[in-house]
Amino acid sequence: MLAYKELQDILTTTLNWEQAMLELYQVAEVGLKNSEASKTLSYLMENHCAQMEVLKNIRIENYGPTEWVKFTADLREEDIIPKKTINRDSTAEDICAAILEYEGNLRNFYQMVTDHLNTEQQKELFQSLVQFKENQIERIQNCLKQHK
Repeated sequence: MLAYKELQDILTTTLNWEQAMLELYQVAEVGLKNSEASKTLSYLMENHCAQMEVLKNIRIENYGPTEWVKFTADLREEDIIPKKTINRDSTAEDICAAILEYEGNLRNFYQMVTDHLNTEQQKELFQSLVQFKENQIERIQNCLKQHK
């Protein structure tokens, strides 16, 4: 079970999850032989990096009181981060499917947080994070369609 007292704790945790996602991209990038899969991965990683920069620069104190959020998700970290392996023989579809699952889990977590916030500014902030994830999911789905 994941429990938080302050909104900053949630952002710190999710930034760590986003970093784990970036590491997944980086590991796949090193080992992939398939040039089509490498192009797909580079495109998705570029979008992910841009999103991480936005997250790193959020100043949560600008969105109202951050203490006593009292959010508990009935989840474990393993529920968010899927244990998928990408190896040098992975196809673009394999990569997209693994990343799509992870992005969907993160989107769902951001939505859960949004549903538990009290101030409108904080809800808008986390709803924008949900939207970031939905945009990335759409990009991944478009990549999958191109490779079918």
